[in-house]
Amino acid sequence: MDLNLIGLFVEIVESRSMSAAARKLGMTRSNISQRLKLLERETGAQLLRRSTRSFELTQAGHTLYDCGQRMREDLSTARASIDSLGQTLRGRVRISVPTGFGRMFIGAKLLEFARAHPGITLSVSFNNRIEDLIAAEVDVAVRITSTPPLDHVARNICPIEWNLYASADYVARHGPIERPADLARQTLVASPYPGLRAVIELIHRQNEADVHAIPMQPALQSPDFPFLADAVCQGMGVGILPEYVPHAPGNHGLVQILPEYRVAGQQNTLYIVTLPNRYPSPSTQALIDFLREEILALAKTWE
Repeated sequence: MDLNLIGLFVEIVESRSMSAAARKLGMTRSNISQRLKLLERETGAQLLRRSTRSFELTQAGHTLYDCGQRMREDLSTARASIDSLGQTLRGRVRISVPTGFGRMFIGAKLLEFARAHPGITLSVSFNNRIEDLIAAEVDVAVRITSTPPLDHVARNICPIEWNLYASADYVARHGPIERPADLARQTLVASPYPGLRAVIELIHRQNEADVHAIPMQPALQSPDFPFLADAVCQGMGVGILPEYVPHAPGNHGLVQILPEYRVAGQQNTLYIVTLPNRYPSPSTQALIDFLREEILALAKTWE
């Protein structure tokens, strides 16, 4: 099948008319129409249902358009990769990072990457809720989750454990907290839970059968982990926080509560997520490689 004809068909669909495609490509409308008929003969299927003013895609047309679009993107990326060999990395990369991990660690690393690659324009958003990278116009997403999207490429970078933390001042005023049952009389600082009470599940690190479900009263809830970390540092309650939080600047006064237990039921793996693409741009691939290396180095400091 002629790849040039497939490219022409993609252009027709995206231009939404053969006349517009002809003007864009510098061809006559009759020439466009002849080439479309040739493509339909090659495929053995009608691709468009045409009227005097518009057209609609047939099922075969939808299939060929989807394949042709992916082929065009792959070729464009491959061409950019070849053209950039031995040259300074250039282009734009759009990245989304979680609010907490992003502001505590990744933000500084992205500035470091930007300084090292002045030809790359980074577009950075801090967001915990992006699910559809296409709709959000994102090329690379750093996500902490237990269920990465199946229709994306999710690179497993490192596990993320969740622990209980409090300030030394809080423990002095409300402690001691020596066993899981002691948590029932404490106040909770955490991401949002449904209802007025939260049930925290603790699992012993050395004995999976040692499980406790502890009801706690939320004092403060937010999806923003820098805010939660500040609240815990200021003695507002016992916080459920990712293991990296005490290692962030300004959070070194946190005390881990019941360190022999881990908090179950939280998002527990850090991924770098992208759309499926066999030929990511050199700039995108450079950022992915940089983040993987830097995050793995950071994770070693949490052990």
